[in-house]
Amino acid sequence: MKNKLTIILFFICTIFLLGMSVKGDIGNPIYFQTEKDRVVGGPFESTNSTSRYALVEAIVENGTVLFNHEQAQFSAPDLVSFDEKLFTIFTPGVSLVGVPFYILGKQFGLPQLFTYFSTVLFAILNVWLIAKVGRILGANLCGSLLGGILFLFGTNALPYAHSFTQHHISTSLILLALLNAVSKRTILNNILFAYIFSAGLLMDIPNGLMMLPLVLYVLYKQVSVSEKANKLLVSVKLNFIALVIGLIPLISFFAWYNYHTSGSMTRLSQSIGRVDYTEEGVVERAGERGKVDIYDHNSVYDTRNQLNGIYTLLISDERGWFYYSPIIVIGFLGIAAGLMKKEVETAIPLIISIVSVSIVSYASFGDPWGGWSFGPRYLIPATALVCTGIGVAIQKYKKNPLFIAIFFVLAVYSVSVNSLGAMTTSAIPPKVEAIHLPDPIPYTYLYNLEFVEENRSSSLLFNAFIYRFTSFKYYLAAFIAIMTEFILVLYAYAGISKKREMTS
Repeated sequence: MKNKLTIILFFICTIFLLGMSVKGDIGNPIYFQTEKDRVVGGPFESTNSTSRYALVEAIVENGTVLFNHEQAQFSAPDLVSFDEKLFTIFTPGVSLVGVPFYILGKQFGLPQLFTYFSTVLFAILNVWLIAKVGRILGANLCGSLLGGILFLFGTNALPYAHSFTQHHISTSLILLALLNAVSKRTILNNILFAYIFSAGLLMDIPNGLMMLPLVLYVLYKQVSVSEKANKLLVSVKLNFIALVIGLIPLISFFAWYNYHTSGSMTRLSQSIGRVDYTEEGVVERAGERGKVDIYDHNSVYDTRNQLNGIYTLLISDERGWFYYSPIIVIGFLGIAAGLMKKEVETAIPLIISIVSVSIVSYASFGDPWGGWSFGPRYLIPATALVCTGIGVAIQKYKKNPLFIAIFFVLAVYSVSVNSLGAMTTSAIPPKVEAIHLPDPIPYTYLYNLEFVEENRSSSLLFNAFIYRFTSFKYYLAAFIAIMTEFILVLYAYAGISKKREMTS
């Protein structure tokens, strides 16, 4: 009963804090619901979101997966033109999830707000899933919940919780697949695993690659090897058929979608390439100075890009993992500690494998920056996996004064940086583009600090109500202070929790 009350209070606080950073502005009654304004700092500032939102609108309003002229202009340049058809370059999974939310939101005149709320729900789910994995690794309840909360508020997961992109849904599916993979291999679990895997492909194709270590492990569990008369006998369990059954529904739908857009069940939109769209119609995209298209066949998974990609993703001031979210250091410390525990010998290697595949894969992209973005958005699923180790590290080092000092310095810095991104803009250019702009702007979160100085916020709560009473600078400071207290309370409870409660 005590644990249930703790969890209920925890998620009430989490939802309240997320609500403080929801993007929006005052309007009639709330801006962006009917206005397709792509202003910087708004929910439509990135075409990663607008192209997917346009597909939701096309499905609900037009009964098709193809765009009309207005939707095409709204989606560009994340737009594909093929055989006189216009459609999004992204896989349709995120948009399909958003459809029921859009329909419900229309009833209240708030389609954008409700549609984006689907991402918020998955962000909250990720907190719980990280805690579930953390418990498997050996963390107590509050320590594992603290790992989830630091993922959501101490990494760039926070800015992307208020977008309409694949990152949080992909993270949920990868965490669910991990929990499924380490469980007993039954017919039902195999069907669910295959369904989760196919759902991952529907959200974003690279999810399949990141789940590859889990796929190999699950397949390994379907095979039994025995020795008879000096011969090795290899047999495949009947449960294997369940994996095939689980793939069929969503893969079939994906094939249907591809056929209606690209004209082939196996041709992906990304393989065709982007176009721009103006009032005059489709404009083929020419190479842009300093910019590389990640879907260019010559730039995807090119090992020659890895050295620069790893630097960009891990330590650069443009997108560095450790620069924007140094709290993950504590997560890595916990994972290292977990390697010593035999009871989690399966989960830890799988986590390390997925994280490694994620880093190496995205470092090989021609665009490791992720376009105009905040932090290493490609690594959000990997970040979640690393944060599962935070509770383990706290469990092991919670009374060490040096650990406590380092933990809170990293936590407050990480929360401050990512709160800044969530409440201003996540559209920061990479250096290769920023230096070529007619009016150059910073390519780090110094750009976000300019918003603070100008009293410009993307927070709906601030823009609609709080602006009357204080400046954005103090609103942001109050948010960071509340988050710090929240972390302090969770850490205190994690520190006094008894070890036997870890499995309660």
